[in-house]
Amino acid sequence: MLTQPFIDTLLSGSEAKIEFDNKRCLRSRFNKNNCLKCIENCQRGALGLHGRQVVFDADKCTHCMQCAAVCPNDAFTNSLDLLSMLQHLAGNEPVLISCDKGIHTQKHLTVPCIGVFSEPILAAVNSVAKGDCFIDINRCSECANGHCLKTLHENMQNLIHKMEGKGKIRLRYHFDKQPDFPPSENQQTERRSFLRLVGKTIADMGREAVSFQLENSEETKNPHSKERVRKTAALRYALASIPDGRMYERDILLSYFFSVRANEQCDCCPSCTGMCPTGALKRKKENDKKLLTFTSARCNGCGLCVNFCRKSALTLKAGFSGDPNITLRIA
Repeated sequence: MLTQPFIDTLLSGSEAKIEFDNKRCLRSRFNKNNCLKCIENCQRGALGLHGRQVVFDADKCTHCMQCAAVCPNDAFTNSLDLLSMLQHLAGNEPVLISCDKGIHTQKHLTVPCIGVFSEPILAAVNSVAKGDCFIDINRCSECANGHCLKTLHENMQNLIHKMEGKGKIRLRYHFDKQPDFPPSENQQTERRSFLRLVGKTIADMGREAVSFQLENSEETKNPHSKERVRKTAALRYALASIPDGRMYERDILLSYFFSVRANEQCDCCPSCTGMCPTGALKRKKENDKKLLTFTSARCNGCGLCVNFCRKSALTLKAGFSGDPNITLRIA
């Protein structure tokens, strides 16, 4: 089991910042790609387009981490080690998750901001948590990133809807500004307080945001490298770590993966495999035949393969297709 000091080092949010690798941006990999997820989720207007390339206004960025939460290909990254967080949650109960501005106790994990919690990551956290897991939101309404409360609540409601009748929600909101932990039963169920907090935060969003320096990493990796994104790695860990008696949650996690299909127009050309940023699509020879294979556990759902295929032979849909190396086409 990882010790708390080691976990604190791994998950330290003391330098909550975003790093941007432009070469991993889908728009940079394929000049006809129209992904706008980061821009659409930036509530402070710190992201925009110059021509077809994503650009930053560093003076407007407050490092809410929502761009990193929604980017399909890890063009935006932060200091949070998702796998270490899940490992800690699997071995401890209860656990309090808070940012640097929140409560610090002996049973807490530090994240850069609650904006890092996309719906798939919340599902992974909920599946591996040994017991109740509390997300500290008591100071969010006073923060420049308070707009993340609304997104967090929407993601939580989506997960609750998917889990209905299929499992238990172990995620809870923590409201108390005092470091007493775990909270009382009344605090755990005080949903109206959360909705009031969201309403106050949205009303205050017009105030001037605190400015930080957004650093654009100059040292980038090989743009043609095939790297599994952090979200799919976290989901795979969660699938492998579901405790006995919770296998009913497996289908929930699998719903956050993706499947690719190939029709008769596919001739196993190298276009899609070259464009795929994660290595989910591969081409190989077997008995003098060309094979196109797909590994759902590596797919990030970016859709570059579909957009790039000149024969319109590929389709993408949500949901796990099987693993490993499902043969899509033989030519």
